Amino acid sequence: MSILLVLGSFLIVIFLLNKQAFFQMTSTNTFLVQKLSNARWFHNQWYSGIFLFFLNAILFSVAVLLILLSGKLTIPYLHLAIMLLATIVSIYLWLSIHHAEEKGKRERVIMSAIGSSFYLLLLAVFVYMIVNLGPGTPENDTFMAFIGLLFASFVSFIALITCFCITGLSKKQYKN
Repeated sequence: MSILLVLGSFLIVIFLLNKQAFFQMTSTNTFLVQKLSNARWFHNQWYSGIFLFFLNAILFSVAVLLILLSGKLTIPYLHLAIMLLATIVSIYLWLSIHHAEEKGKRERVIMSAIGSSFYLLLLAVFVYMIVNLGPGTPENDTFMAFIGLLFASFVSFIALITCFCITGLSKKQYKN
């Protein structure tokens, strides 16, 4: 599992280093981009940041729900496919938000800081849970709970950085 975590993080780093190529590969004429571009409220950095925050919360909740439901099935490694799909969908939606917004650098950073703060709050919750792990009992494996929370903290940190870089720190130099 840790190999997959390191491999996924490595792929995200490669993506972030080459994000301009991915921006050019995605279309700006999709339904979501057009709807957001034409929405008046989306041009306000505060409203669009709150939208991004709730979008991240919904994406995370749906992914967790699907992973929990996949635990009821006997299909091996289905949870890994769900996590990969959730990552791809999240990045695609962040790219769409990047294409839709027509803000200055300061406004993009404000929007991105508000939107990606969901993952910061999630990271704080996971760190709080790590700090407050109870003593181990035969029914409660503290070490495995620690490893799970450590992985969750790492994933939320990577999501925070990725969301912030895509939606807030990327330059708009082109129009498809």
